[in-house]
Amino acid sequence: MVCALLGTIVVGMVLGYMFLDVTAKPMLDETLMAALDFMGFVAGIEIGSNRRLLKQICTPKNLALALALPTGVVIGSLGGAYVSHFLTGLSVYDSILVGSGLGWYSLSSVVISTLYSTELGAVAFLANMLREVSSFVLIPLLARWSKLMCIAPGGAGTMDSLLPLVIRGAGMHAGMFAFINGLILSLLVPVLLSVLLE
Repeated sequence: MVCALLGTIVVGMVLGYMFLDVTAKPMLDETLMAALDFMGFVAGIEIGSNRRLLKQICTPKNLALALALPTGVVIGSLGGAYVSHFLTGLSVYDSILVGSGLGWYSLSSVVISTLYSTELGAVAFLANMLREVSSFVLIPLLARWSKLMCIAPGGAGTMDSLLPLVIRGAGMHAGMFAFINGLILSLLVPVLLSVLLE
């Protein structure tokens, strides 16, 4: 599965380089959003149709776990961003600002570019996009060791683009936690950016 995902990314890059230019971006964005909407719809049907799974999630222990996962992802993301400032030469503030995107590259890059710095917005786009792309490789690998640990690398993307991958690699139970994780993180990103950019 990992090889197939990497292969499709490489083939897409080659075909894009050979046959398309920047004028095709609006059409590609619409196609991508339609595909993501369809994947999210199918994943939602799968989760919603599993009534037993929904009942299992609604226990105190699982609800606590559903909150602990995004909390751990936020701490890990911001902690990793802090450590990365030693390696990148960015200031602590800039590194944490980039890390506060939590994998949501489209929003964080636009907000940072508009309200703070175009250059750092580009860094935020690349860093958070690379997080999502690397998650396509990491999720299937980590799912072999821990069904829930594989959720962490995806950040906010586990609610949409990475949700089908989590379900396939770790099962429906992990998929439910992945959806909740992505939803909470997606709600937190604008709050974090607002607090940091005040």
